[in-house]
Amino acid sequence: MKWRLKNRNHVRQWIEGGEKLPLATQNYPSRGQTAIQELYQTKIGKLFLKKVSQRNHQECQIHPKDGTLAEREYWAFCLASFLRLKVPELILMDSLTTVQIWFDLPDGRQYTTAQKPLELQGNNVFDCALFDWLTAQVDRHDANYLYDFVQQEIILIDSGHAFLKYSGSLPDYLRIFEAAYKNELHKKQASSLLDRIKNCSKDDLKKQVPLRNSEEKETLFARQQQLKQIDTIAGIIHLYRIG
Repeated sequence: MKWRLKNRNHVRQWIEGGEKLPLATQNYPSRGQTAIQELYQTKIGKLFLKKVSQRNHQECQIHPKDGTLAEREYWAFCLASFLRLKVPELILMDSLTTVQIWFDLPDGRQYTTAQKPLELQGNNVFDCALFDWLTAQVDRHDANYLYDFVQQEIILIDSGHAFLKYSGSLPDYLRIFEAAYKNELHKKQASSLLDRIKNCSKDDLKKQVPLRNSEEKETLFARQQQLKQIDTIAGIIHLYRIG
């Protein structure tokens, strides 16, 4: 898309001048949450607005002063863009509100329910897993990634549960890959994304992810170092298993 969400005032104008759509029921991120979530049709396409609540932070054991869910999602987007990982364009409107370009693709849950099991590519899964481990994602369930059924690729969305100190469960797509693609688990993956992660300096990471909590900063740096030794999907799964 040639339009980019760079200016908050322009985004507000697009939303105010656009048509508010009924909430999506089939591929809608963060179902069941207490965040305000709105979908708009605008002259640049569909825009998805999400405003997180205090209850969201309480239930997720996140201290807003260390970085709200909205801020964490924005930092994750900034890092993904810096690393050239394909994710929807996103802007931080205020400390609790994000707006992103809406991709008209099914999420993992919708696709498998309405169609068939996901067909996954090892290099795509590897890159997504690299990013999820680096950013300490703890909520990558089957509605928190989209599936491009033409390219047979997953696209990560709703990455607000990021850069946290505690460990999460295995991302849903990794659970599927481990069960259905056993012969590819130990295959070495050539990844330009991994090369870019390895070449990131601490200053690069600090600039893209301005964490306020010192322990979260050290966790990010430590996770980067761990990935320097990884070249297979089995290796990333092992990192999740050992915590």
